[in-house]
Amino acid sequence: MPAPCSIATIKKRCCSGPVITCLLTLNLIGTFMMILLLMDVRKMHNPLSSQDKLRRLYEERQFLPVFESVHSRNQIFPENGTDKDIFEEQEPEKVLDYIPPVPKISDSDVVPSLTNEIMEQYLELPDTNYTDTIVIFTPVRNSAEHLETYETQLVKLTYPHHLISVFFGEDNSDDRTFTIAKMLAKRFSTIHGFKRSKAFHFNITGGVDGVWGDIHERTMQFARRKHLAKSRNMLLRRGLKDEKWVLWIDCDISQTPKDLIQQLLFANKDLVSPCCLFRYKNFKRNYDKNIWRETDISLEDQKHMSRDQLMLEGYGPTSRIYLPDLRAEGRVVPIDGVGGCALLVRADCHRKGLIFPEDVYEHVIETEGLAKMAKKMGYSVYGMPFVEVFH
Repeated sequence: MPAPCSIATIKKRCCSGPVITCLLTLNLIGTFMMILLLMDVRKMHNPLSSQDKLRRLYEERQFLPVFESVHSRNQIFPENGTDKDIFEEQEPEKVLDYIPPVPKISDSDVVPSLTNEIMEQYLELPDTNYTDTIVIFTPVRNSAEHLETYETQLVKLTYPHHLISVFFGEDNSDDRTFTIAKMLAKRFSTIHGFKRSKAFHFNITGGVDGVWGDIHERTMQFARRKHLAKSRNMLLRRGLKDEKWVLWIDCDISQTPKDLIQQLLFANKDLVSPCCLFRYKNFKRNYDKNIWRETDISLEDQKHMSRDQLMLEGYGPTSRIYLPDLRAEGRVVPIDGVGGCALLVRADCHRKGLIFPEDVYEHVIETEGLAKMAKKMGYSVYGMPFVEVFH
């Protein structure tokens, strides 16, 4: 029977060279395997591992979302939930003598003002003898208070009035909207020299009523925009004749460029949208957040949505790029979503079946759905970030 080893003997044997080498090797292999394991776990939990930086920007940036229920009061709410108007503390906006670069994703609805020299460079028009006919379509519902300003804005358009027709689509208003719309339609053709003009009455059930905040409540948007899409499609069927272009204009615009039609025609695209902004204190801010370009993040997000899930803009941080943020790319830029504040559409696109989706279409509806449908049909969808219409 061998003699038992002393403590000293064991230490001596364990500290021999081969044993130490073996232990170090095992330790290195274990460390390497742990690193590989951690990398696999990270990849499992982050399907956008190749876009970590962009995703982190989206998820961790300091963004002050615009909540539509208070948008009419022109307030931005900080993430801590207080109702402090952050613009009270801001100094007057500075006019920039350069065009800001395009961001990875839009992180603010404030639109910087640029010098007149820059704006004029991107708004200059060639001398043109205009002959294309235009039909303006405007859905109206409980809009009596806006129609006087609407008339003023259309009358000041410098595009030849005899080439423009104007049609209203009124839908179950409980104020004097239909009466005023009929009066304006008559004035447009008899006094202001427009080609054709008429107000249609549609009896569409449903819709969303109430004050501005109620109408734009997030949970109401599917019903509201489904109803609006139906109204637009009915107006399209009733009013479109032989015109070359359709110009959709909201009834509650407050200011449009006099050369709005000429600017949009300059793009020579199937669908083209200007920026739609609003003024608050000394700032210009983006109003129509349905005018956007997709990003890798927004497209990836949609892959994980159910087929009938509606993706809404304007209710918090976005993963897309809004039209005003695309100015560094030039005068006419490709986009993926459009709004109805002001939208020019080549009439033949509508004649060949382009309509406003009345149900969820690729996670959007109504005007945004129109843009996605147009691209699927092979039509061009563009925006003009230097042309500004104000709500």
